[in-house]
Amino acid sequence: MVAVAALLGFVAPGRAGANGFVGDGKCANPTCHGAALPRTEVEKKEWRPWKSARTQWLNRNIDRHSRAYATLETAEGKTIARYMGIEATTSEKCLICHAPTAPAAAGSLYRRGDGVTCEHCHGAAEAWLKPHVERDWRQKQAEYGRLGFTDLNDFRVRAEKCASCHVDIDHEIVAGGHPPLQFEMVAYAQVMKHWDDQDERPPGAFSADPTLWALGQLVGLRTTADMIARRAGAQNYQALGKFEHFKDRNCYQCHHKLVADAVRQATGHYRMAELIFAVKFPQARGELGSRWSALSAAAGSDAAATLEKAAALSGWIGGFEQQVARDGVDKEEARRFLSALTAAAATLKPIERFTWARRPGSNVLRIDGIELPWWYTTGAPEQAILAVEALCPPAYPDRCTGGAGFGVIDAEIRQLLEATDRANYQPDKFAAALGAIQRKLK
Repeated sequence: MVAVAALLGFVAPGRAGANGFVGDGKCANPTCHGAALPRTEVEKKEWRPWKSARTQWLNRNIDRHSRAYATLETAEGKTIARYMGIEATTSEKCLICHAPTAPAAAGSLYRRGDGVTCEHCHGAAEAWLKPHVERDWRQKQAEYGRLGFTDLNDFRVRAEKCASCHVDIDHEIVAGGHPPLQFEMVAYAQVMKHWDDQDERPPGAFSADPTLWALGQLVGLRTTADMIARRAGAQNYQALGKFEHFKDRNCYQCHHKLVADAVRQATGHYRMAELIFAVKFPQARGELGSRWSALSAAAGSDAAATLEKAAALSGWIGGFEQQVARDGVDKEEARRFLSALTAAAATLKPIERFTWARRPGSNVLRIDGIELPWWYTTGAPEQAILAVEALCPPAYPDRCTGGAGFGVIDAEIRQLLEATDRANYQPDKFAAALGAIQRKLK
């Protein structure tokens, strides 16, 4: 029944009393979230981003969530699915993020083919749609979790919601050709931002972006640690711990790729977490490094140890997320993040690729590398660029805004982007550009 529903492009209505999806059309009133985007200076002065939230979502050039399902129908989507022997538009391996399962309310026009809709992020709206339009909504919205509303003004909740798809990914999908994931809360939101975080802060308060950046990196590290643990344990069909023979180190020499891929993906978040700890939690920076080193060492040799170390890192990092969410990041800390980041080119520029190697005494090849772009990620360099873009404008508004896109460092940002082309990564060019930014921000 579920497969038939997915094939036909709709989801059966929820049971009586259930909280279901009402469909994005319920948000379309011009006085709600369906207003046109402003064109004149007068319109821009009175406009608030949330007024055009659904309008932006419908514009696939602004918000790609609305084309998430359609992506599965492209030639590229079908090719990736064919490698795995599945149909992209019916398999939960793809739909779990491109069009997640959702119960439809009675009378809803919601269809799975709508992709990732407003309600996938904000919660099924059947129970909270009417209270949502009441005058005291903003004062009461934190209470509506019991009605299924997801309060994305809670930055940690927001980061977890985004990371659930933009960080965590099925290894087999990557093997089929899906681009490797690199996600950063602030930079990615700029593409489809239909809210203003400063509305929720006192007048004149420092930008929320550095806090979002720091939280997103810690949540990203925790999410990738959880992903590593699942692959090393027995929680899904690909997991090493599910098969006794994978626990043998001889077999593990090939199959450790399942967790090694995830460790590479986690590296970018770890490098950013190092900077965050150096500024906000210097007393714990050494332990962060020790936990990461232990996990990295285990990932190449032992599934059980990998599961243990990954779970330990995930549990430990959560407490620091809470502190960042509670205390936030001020301007001075944002500047210190940037200073540490731009001084760390030697640490940030290395990337890992697969190579062929045979371990002494082994009777099998250890497959550490295949020279194809989707088999490696630049990781830390990409995250470094996104960090500069997120942190520099609020930390140095006089230098990083106005004129060209990023003010006095615009040329260096372009050089960083050119240097981190996945198919032609240039580490020395990356390091030189990062060093130039450091000098300009002194």
